[in-house]
This record gives sequence, C-alpha cells and structure tokens, in this order.
Amino acid sequence: YSIWKNCPHEWYLQYVQKHKSFRPSIHLIFGTSLHQTIQLWLKVMYSQSAKASDEMHLAHDFHQRFLQEYRKGVLENNKVHFSTKEELKEFYTDGQIILDFIRKKRRKYFSIRNTELVGIEIPVSSRSLTGSEEVGFYGLIDFILYHKKVKKYSIYDIKTSTRGWSKWDKADSTKINQILLYKKAFSLEHKIPEEDVDVTYFIVKRKIFVHPDYPISRVQEFRPSNGKKRIKKACEDLESFIKDCFIGAGIPVEKPYFKNAGDACKFCPFNNDNNLCD
Repeated sequence: YSIWKNCPHEWYLQYVQKHKSFRPSIHLIFGTSLHQTIQLWLKVMYSQSAKASDEMHLAHDFHQRFLQEYRKGVLENNKVHFSTKEELKEFYTDGQIILDFIRKKRRKYFSIRNTELVGIEIPVSSRSLTGSEEVGFYGLIDFILYHKKVKKYSIYDIKTSTRGWSKWDKADSTKINQILLYKKAFSLEHKIPEEDVDVTYFIVKRKIFVHPDYPISRVQEFRPSNGKKRIKKACEDLESFIKDCFIGAGIPVEKPYFKNAGDACKFCPFNNDNNLCD
C-alpha cells in the first residue's frame, strides 16, 4: 500500500512484474536491530520487573543483533558490503546512546503501575478494511499496552529517524494511515470500541540538535488524530488502492500505472534501469 502511494508504477514493477527490488540499507539494519532490543527490554520490564530491565546489557544485545542483521544483508546482497567500518561504528554508537537514554527516562515513557504488556509483534488481519472479499489486510503491531485503571489500549509503532519527524512527516497521510489501519483492524478483530484504543508513534532519533536553552530528547512521541472520521478516510484510501490494482479473486491488474516522477525517484530501486522506468 505504501509503495503504491509513493509511486504506482514502482508497485507494478515489484508486485505485478515481480522484478527484484532488494536494496540493503544501513538504516533498515539499524531500525530492525533497535526495534528488537527495545521490544525485548519492554518484555522483561512488564513480565519480570523494572529492576530486571534496568540490569539488562542492552548495548550488548543491540550489538549482536546489529551485526547479525548486517551479515544477513551482505549475504542477500550477493556478499557485497554496503557499509564501512566507520559507518557501522557510528550507527552502533547512536543506538547505544538511544538505548541508554530510554532506560534512564523509563518512567517518563513507560509506567508499569496498572499497566500490562498485551504483546509484541501482534498480528492483525481484516477483510472489512479493504472493501473486498478477495483481498485482505495484514499487519504487525510493534507492541500494545493495556491501562487497567481506564480500561484502554495503546498501540505503539516504533520509528527510527535521523533527527525526528518534521511537520511534513506528521502531515504525511501514508505514514499516519499505517497506525490508523492497525487501530481499526485491532478494534474489529478483538471487538474493542475504537474510542478505547489510542495510537502513538514512538520515534527515536539518531542525531540531535544541541541547544543550550532547552533539554534535548532522543525520543519524540507523536499521537496523530485518530477519531472515526480520520480512520474512515484512511480506510477509503486503502480501498482506492485495492480498486485500482486488483480484480476479482485478488488478481493484480495489468495496465499502465502512473509514474510519480520527482522526489519519489530518489529511493526507488528501479531508478537506474531505463528498461523498467524512463
């Protein structure tokens, strides 16, 4: 869905024409590894104790995962390295600083009083979201907390960012629709009223601007508008993707797809192949 939103032609090349589009990225390796370490830390905090989570060797856990993911990326890239020792060290150090910051500020972001961890990497699926009997929606929620006192759920999506989200990132409907669709699917699947489910983007920053006049944070929490009208709009947008790209029985439509030339081309895996895109 997000690829189609970015450029329908890229979606067509990747999912209809089946052209390989894997491009390893140090940012992806970093994000995956940091996700996993934060999720493990949360699991220990809520299933054991805050003290146990404080005693974890987070930097070591992140280091092992970071190297493992990088080696995997090299293998998938025909054993060709896509980073340098200096860059790997820089990204590892950034991750170490982020984890240290989150642990020190644990009480600010995660309360264990009257709160329980519902789960990590929670799958959600629904056909109601797509408006189609043949095409379904599937996603994985990073983690969900349940607040016993107010009887509400909080859906969290962890995002890694170089310097945090700007106002343009926060206004990007493709980014925001992801967590809104998670909320709708989770609500439908577990028969929980939408008003009892909140959403939060937990954004961790690799780099920060040093400013002497106010404290610097490595974490940015963003709670987008997620009322019924906003969720309905996100579902309609997803349905427009389904209608544009699929026919009965979920078969992709063979047709010319719009090429979103411009900024969308910068990170496109097909931008150097004139046979696939001009």
